[in-house]
Amino acid sequence: MAIKINVDAGHGSKTAGKRTPPMAQAIDINGDSNSIIKKGEQYREHYANVGVANFLVRELERCGFNTMRTGWNDDNAYDDPDQALSDRQRAIAKAGCDYSISIHYNAFGDGKTFNSAEGVGIYIHNKYAGQSKRLAETVLKHLAGGTKQKNRGVTPARLAMCNCNNMDVKAAILCELAFMTNLREATELMTNEAFWEECAQEICQGVCEYTGIKYIPKDYIPEKAITPESDPRDIKWAQEKLNAVLPDWYPRLKVDGDYGSKTRIATLIYWDQLGWGKHLKDDGTRMGKSTREALAAGRRE
Repeated sequence: MAIKINVDAGHGSKTAGKRTPPMAQAIDINGDSNSIIKKGEQYREHYANVGVANFLVRELERCGFNTMRTGWNDDNAYDDPDQALSDRQRAIAKAGCDYSISIHYNAFGDGKTFNSAEGVGIYIHNKYAGQSKRLAETVLKHLAGGTKQKNRGVTPARLAMCNCNNMDVKAAILCELAFMTNLREATELMTNEAFWEECAQEICQGVCEYTGIKYIPKDYIPEKAITPESDPRDIKWAQEKLNAVLPDWYPRLKVDGDYGSKTRIATLIYWDQLGWGKHLKDDGTRMGKSTREALAAGRRE
């Protein structure tokens, strides 16, 4: 049975406070000129939390973990209510999660001006930590090994999203990825989609190391043909890749590792889309080398 991990995005889209001081310059979050933070605007913590959480769910699911979400429901960070902490705890316990990871950005001072507080750190509960200390240390090792930041270590505190007893999990950690009240970390890290993805990768690498599960990187390509009997992680890889290249009119596949009729039909449609005509002599239950390479490259025609 797959390990189940809750990914929590701290706060909500309209939570008071929990945002940067006014930005001194305009910032393009992902370099496409469409996601711009205007000069003088304050960027809300929840938006960045969801950015990381969304990448983290993809990372964990690609590696074979099951996931659930609290504090957010999709990649739109602008419409999430601030779910009560007690409701989050109950939802995690009811879902039978093994672990919980809460994503946050830290703050110091009055929130009106930037200051020198900086760095990345992880919190665990000061009384009901379960197995959290080792998980936190392993994840932090990977986070601290990425973008250069001050390592603030693992800190015990009385935080709801770290309370293993109330959530009935083996371990729960709260990651503070950078300071939104530090000018460099706010403008170069918190509001940078590439940093969100990097953090998600490093957290997942830490979780994989802790649980003894092989980490599958984003650029992974299965070495063997994918069939209904393949490793569910390879099938999930194929389903995720198919969702990215299939025509808009075709319903998106559920990324569940089950090579059923919908995945088979999607494979046939993809071959037809590429002009291969393979569907005339194949039933779509075997993705060979050419198909895997085309999916990895994101080929559409």
